[in-house]
Amino acid sequence: MESRRELYAILNIPPEASDEEIRKAYRQWAQIYHPDKYQDPQLKDVATENFQKIRDAYEILSDENKRLIYDVYGMEGLNSGYELGTKLNKPEEIKEELERLRRRKEEEKIFAHFWPSGSLLAKFLFRST
Repeated sequence: MESRRELYAILNIPPEASDEEIRKAYRQWAQIYHPDKYQDPQLKDVATENFQKIRDAYEILSDENKRLIYDVYGMEGLNSGYELGTKLNKPEEIKEELERLRRRKEEEKIFAHFWPSGSLLAKFLFRST
């Protein structure tokens, strides 16, 4: 559950924050950690890393669908590589679809061990006696 709160912690906002609160927090932290504000190379590197985390958190939390997936499954749900259709509007629907896709992915891993994906080339030499 902690991993599902990391993005909120980065922006220092509660999970029930409104879109406006998310935007406001992003602007505040982006101004503080913008890499162009730092001359020292070491400080600039730290600022760049923090700025990227802030930008990534904002990108996810400001998108309604991504935020729903993140709230239900955390980063694992976002990194699953599956696209959700527009028909999924409720968190329960998203959760069911992600569970179905997760099961399918596990089945594919299991079947990959049984279904050969390569080819075998053999050369037979026949001798007549």
